[in-house]
Amino acid sequence: MNFFFILLFLIFLIIKSAKAAEKPLLLKCKNLNYTTILNFKINKKKNLYTTVYKKIKKRFIEIGEVVGQKNSSFILFEDKYAYLGVDFAWHYDKNTYRLRPVLLSEGTIKLEKLPEELSCVIISNN
Repeated sequence: MNFFFILLFLIFLIIKSAKAAEKPLLLKCKNLNYTTILNFKINKKKNLYTTVYKKIKKRFIEIGEVVGQKNSSFILFEDKYAYLGVDFAWHYDKNTYRLRPVLLSEGTIKLEKLPEELSCVIISNN
């Protein structure tokens, strides 16, 4: 009988300690001609998207943070390395699966033209 309670207690501890890891949102975005292809990984913590990574040379490199989001609507995240000297972000529309460039503010560099809008496919989501 004692063994049963110890076993039950151990099972309870194992179940309690096992937490489901929140899977990141993985996006593959491209233009109509397939000349621009970008891969993003957006980490999620407690139902909020937090850190953003871009795939560069087969590795995901941290490029910024999520600066705005609305559940089932959009994610706005910065891309610190797209244009150095410019506060640049991407707006991902969860309903149309479109990724649009957003210029937050111009710094030392003045952009002639923003990148084109991209179509995205969700590779992985929880």
